[in-house]
Amino acid sequence: MKNLIFGILILFGFKILAQEYPQNYFRSPLDIPLFLSGNFGELRSNHFHTGLDIKTQGIEGQKIYAVADGYISRIKVSPYGYGNALYITHPNGYTSVYGHLKKYNDRITKHIKENQYKKESFSIQLFPPPFMFQVKKGEIVAYSGNSGGSGGPHLHFEIRDTKSEHPINPLFFGFDIKDNVKPDIYALNIFPLNDTSYVNGTNSQLRLKATGSNGIYKLYPNKTILLQGEFGFGIETVDRMNGTGNKYGLHNIKLIKNNELVFEQQIDEFAFHQGRYINSHIDYFTYAKNRRRVQKSFLQPGNKLRIYKNVKEKGIQKISGNAEYDYQVSDLNGNISTLSFKVEVFDFKKQNLDQQLKSKAVKYFRYKERNSFVKDNLLIDLPANVLYEDIYFEYREEEAMNGAISPTYWIHNPYTPLHKHITVSIKMPPLDAKIKNKAYIFSTTDGKGKYAEGGKWNGNHISVKTRSFGGYGVALDTVAPVIKPINIFDGANMRGKWSITAVLKDYHSGIDSYRATVDDKWVLMQYDAKNNKLSYYFDEHVGPGKHVFELVVKDEVGNRKVYKANFTR
Repeated sequence: MKNLIFGILILFGFKILAQEYPQNYFRSPLDIPLFLSGNFGELRSNHFHTGLDIKTQGIEGQKIYAVADGYISRIKVSPYGYGNALYITHPNGYTSVYGHLKKYNDRITKHIKENQYKKESFSIQLFPPPFMFQVKKGEIVAYSGNSGGSGGPHLHFEIRDTKSEHPINPLFFGFDIKDNVKPDIYALNIFPLNDTSYVNGTNSQLRLKATGSNGIYKLYPNKTILLQGEFGFGIETVDRMNGTGNKYGLHNIKLIKNNELVFEQQIDEFAFHQGRYINSHIDYFTYAKNRRRVQKSFLQPGNKLRIYKNVKEKGIQKISGNAEYDYQVSDLNGNISTLSFKVEVFDFKKQNLDQQLKSKAVKYFRYKERNSFVKDNLLIDLPANVLYEDIYFEYREEEAMNGAISPTYWIHNPYTPLHKHITVSIKMPPLDAKIKNKAYIFSTTDGKGKYAEGGKWNGNHISVKTRSFGGYGVALDTVAPVIKPINIFDGANMRGKWSITAVLKDYHSGIDSYRATVDDKWVLMQYDAKNNKLSYYFDEHVGPGKHVFELVVKDEVGNRKVYKANFTR
């Protein structure tokens, strides 16, 4: 009965909230049934998902419609992120966004291509004036695709407040998404918050699996938890929807103690600059180590997310007596699941706690202050509020990795998140200018693989800005990028071909730029970064006859590779 009442309240609350937004003003961006592969507020790497990922039946090329009258206010073409994206500003104060497009309609494509050739750049961002591309509700503006950082064909769709640019949950606007499926709950996590807190006799984080179905969950084994001291709780949970096997983010999570609400989170809208605080919202250690996302129901001091309400004592549970707890998780349709558990106070005999963390530490960093660390040939500078809480900073130096020209400097550990960039500066012995120009800083999380971070020189110091702790060192890149032609060779007959295609690879510092020409004139090669593929689709710039194709690729330290081929068309 309690769950039924709560479900009715959730649904009623959603209806009240939806009344704040126009209903039936926007049509669907597609003319196929709407099934989602991702929803608003879903937990992603370093951010919350800002819209709906709408399935396109596993194919590209579905017609994309303007959801309401308006004008195209922004066009962005990029090999990363949203890929080919379109923004339509509507007169009711909202902007709709369409991402990962395959292509635009003909008049938009013409305008984009003219500017790409003018600027000699595939990547481009345009802000047309309001009178240039006015659109009507239901007008075809583009076709669905898989461009940018997309992992498969779909449409990324958003609705933003035009003035603030905050994304808002599109489901508030009345889109028809079927959902009467209750969320899944996987586990409860318990976090001792100081060295005098114990859970079942240990001072370490404890994960307890949940079991159940149809919205009712309990712990397995279902035993009372013995606690002493101060704790935070966290939950592993996902939403489900009709007709798909996908996992989604929850709209609302409540923690209730003895029938009193002590913590609540709800994601209706948010600002883009808040997105990275997700690394404080989840237990970052568990995510980095095991790829499980635990949503914490307590707040770190540096967490500035605005998705919380009804929070008592920052969510910190001070265990002073026996208590009954309920987690209640729900989606926008009022589907609710609960996890109930009991805790008892138990006076554990004080133990000699593991002081491993403190014994490794070389310095104490306060999150509100600027911090720095200098050791031999290493300098680290952390701005204020780059951390979410105070830490015992760790450091060690190891021998050079294979291919490196410096030791590996381990800066704290990769399980602690950073909100903003820090500066890492490494001092090197005097290097010959030719060698120096080929050097770059790399990072590593396992002491085996290297990820290029870049680097700028100031005397004998090479520095980089980064947003990750881990291992850092200096390596050289003296190897030019690799160009692998796919359908062209010297003397090729391209009369029956649609395009010239090549694959690029660089195994060290990474690709910096590319430039393609036919008969010494720039041509537009589209870059598919996730597949390292370049494609020039024959157009009016290359007519029948004999031609010379040239592709020049540079990496981040200036190594240059040239591919040249004569062809006939």
